[in-house]
Amino acid sequence: MSDQYDDELYDFSVKSMTEPIERLFEREYPTEYGIFLSGATLSEAYQGDATPIDLLYLAGGPRSLHAVKLLSTYDSCLFDVNEGIHALRGIQCNFCWIGLPLDEFRDGEAEYNGILEKTCTDRGIGIITVQPRGRGLSAKIINAPERDDGDHLDAYVALRKRWRATKDRNISADGFQVVDYYGR
Repeated sequence: MSDQYDDELYDFSVKSMTEPIERLFEREYPTEYGIFLSGATLSEAYQGDATPIDLLYLAGGPRSLHAVKLLSTYDSCLFDVNEGIHALRGIQCNFCWIGLPLDEFRDGEAEYNGILEKTCTDRGIGIITVQPRGRGLSAKIINAPERDDGDHLDAYVALRKRWRATKDRNISADGFQVVDYYGR
């Protein structure tokens, strides 16, 4: 009875899962210059067959880019070759995450003997779950991703522009002059 009530009470859409995940990143990866970007568009050079990312979090610098793909069902995460973990192979980021409702994760892991967590671990993908807590939703990390070194900001033009504007504004506020050597 309570599961049915919870399903009616909580919406696990991409939009509703974004806020608790943003709070999670602010708590787990704190930075003075963190930037969130929902529904990021890849630059033309990277578009191809790339899977759209639902949430990007830049934790202070270009070598700390988190990309999160949000899905509402365990089956979508595991079996949807166009949107699930199999489609995340070429994602441009330092840390790749998949997010889903906690109940979906638990039920799926019980039914499929932990295959999603094992597959994500093998591929270096982190898992975040979202669950009801109090009067809202909360997120927690189930599995941390592996780090992919490098600067992946060129893949997301809007995010690079926001980061440069934030960085330049903060450096200027400290009394330094900004010199753009690379023309970006």
